[in-house]
Amino acid sequence: MRWASSLAVARRLGTSIALAALCACGWPADDKTGEWYTDWDRSGGCNSPMERNNTWTNAFGEVVDSCARPGEFVWITYAALWCQSSARQAPRVAEAVRRSSGDVRFITTLTGGSEVFTPATVDDALRWADRYGLARAWTVTEGHSTRTIPQHALIGPDGRTWFRYVGSMSADEILELTEEFRSGRRQPRAF
Repeated sequence: MRWASSLAVARRLGTSIALAALCACGWPADDKTGEWYTDWDRSGGCNSPMERNNTWTNAFGEVVDSCARPGEFVWITYAALWCQSSARQAPRVAEAVRRSSGDVRFITTLTGGSEVFTPATVDDALRWADRYGLARAWTVTEGHSTRTIPQHALIGPDGRTWFRYVGSMSADEILELTEEFRSGRRQPRAF
């Protein structure tokens, strides 16, 4: 009898964890959206004294550092292979990359593999890049992360986080936003 009770508890716990993971990915609807900033963003982004993850590896197995691009705008989209919202977001990012004037560096960062709570691999980055027509050099793995996805960040030429957003965005929204910042019509948030 105790065994059956333990099994029921384990099933409920497993179901709760799976639902929490799916909700972090925007399921069942993308209604938990909006601007959202991390402590790293607030303390200066790339200029922050806070420790950050520098272990992004692209589809070629090379290390990529989003902060090693001073003077450039860098748009980062965080995604995971297991996340359906990420799969719906990827073609929109690819369209934005294709339509971009080329003065924004687009990086897609995979925060998880094909199963929930598994790390993304270099092979995953290669498959994601090829599946969605993204540049292999700028499709990277972060290993495993607990970020809410899809998520986007714009790093400005000064290395600060100029914008961070949780939720899906269209190619038009991405391009309009980057143009507003590039042209000076919109200014980064002061922290």
